[in-house]
Amino acid sequence: MPNLRASFAVDSERLKGFGIIDPRSAQTQEIFKSGQLSSDERLYLSLWGSPLLSSITFEPKRKIIAAGEPIEQAYLIVSGTLVGTEGDDIYRFGPGSVLGLAEGVVNKASKYSVITVTPVQARVIPLHRIDAIVAKLPVEVRSIMQTIIKRTLALT
Repeated sequence: MPNLRASFAVDSERLKGFGIIDPRSAQTQEIFKSGQLSSDERLYLSLWGSPLLSSITFEPKRKIIAAGEPIEQAYLIVSGTLVGTEGDDIYRFGPGSVLGLAEGVVNKASKYSVITVTPVQARVIPLHRIDAIVAKLPVEVRSIMQTIIKRTLALT
């Protein structure tokens, strides 16, 4: 029997209630500075508005991550709904979800497959850029990051 293991999405309606429709607008920046947003909402807006990331759109029923396959790029979900599966376990993802980043940073294959349920807008996080940044960090920091990521992945 399928088990819903986790579900994540920032509250898009709450953000719209603040008038946030463009992450780079002056109004969004004021709300960002006001302290009214959660850390998840601030991270979502920061990544959504990043000029370093490109945008991509997926049709419904498209597999964007396959279990057992290496991660080539990670995604920040801007809008839409996705489902991840690992055996009988089901995961729901929505806006604000970051998919594939931890696995990609430590060159680990995904444990789950992810399929779009609705049309999905996402920002692409190119792993080669992350690798270039991480390579410049002191070896101790890289080791700490890898240990934390691997422990986190082992918990999910």
